[in-house]
Amino acid sequence: MAPSVLAGSMGHRTLASVPALWACIPCPRSELRLDLVLASGQSFRWREQSPAHWSGVLANQVWTLTQTEEQLYCTVYRGDKRQVGKPTLEELKAVRQYFQLDVSLAQLYHHWSSVDPHFQEVAQKFQGVRLLQQDPIECLFSFICSSNNNIARITGMVEQLCQAFGPRLIQLDDVTYHGFPSLQALAGPEVEAQLRKLGLGYRARYVNASARAILEEQGGLPWLQQLCKAPYEEAHKALCNLPGVGTKETFSGACGDLMLAGPKQ
Repeated sequence: MAPSVLAGSMGHRTLASVPALWACIPCPRSELRLDLVLASGQSFRWREQSPAHWSGVLANQVWTLTQTEEQLYCTVYRGDKRQVGKPTLEELKAVRQYFQLDVSLAQLYHHWSSVDPHFQEVAQKFQGVRLLQQDPIECLFSFICSSNNNIARITGMVEQLCQAFGPRLIQLDDVTYHGFPSLQALAGPEVEAQLRKLGLGYRARYVNASARAILEEQGGLPWLQQLCKAPYEEAHKALCNLPGVGTKETFSGACGDLMLAGPKQ
């Protein structure tokens, strides 16, 4: 393999530097604006490492994404032990699912504009904003961290959580990427104390207690996954039984439109 490709595999790539390692998905900016969606406060795991190039963790792999007016470009970092190459069709499925690219944003914007004059007024300024279909564990625990918080601080907390309890994936330049922790990792007996030391404050107790509740009372990950397909009211009620989950603010993620907020007193 060419030296330039090998060198690019250990650092954050750009489309111009190693084009052979990128794959593209037809997707106009009107259907997806990376800069608006990835910095919107839905997910807290993406960074603009190079201008217009966003790097983060998706489906337990590290990706860099960028776009032109009509194409979404993706490159994946598989680590030292796997073959370096552009994303496969199977890997690209994860990207399509994450951004829900099978949903036509143009049709939704047209409908919403027809029934909401305010939306019609602002829609042209905010084209390409869509909901992410996140992993339910990441979505739930990231938003427990979000109570009474701002995006910059939530991002730091989620990163601390991943570094402390998530699996190490790969290092690019001076950045080490970790996967999101499992329920088992977050349910450990020392987790709350460690998270408090990392600055999560009272949220540390809710992270640990919710992980334990899901594992010990609900049967683990399958329970959380089935809520993704459950009716809204059913999922809402089930999630509000978890420590730290309330009904003060709305978010949308892997489990659809759910209500999650700061700690129940």
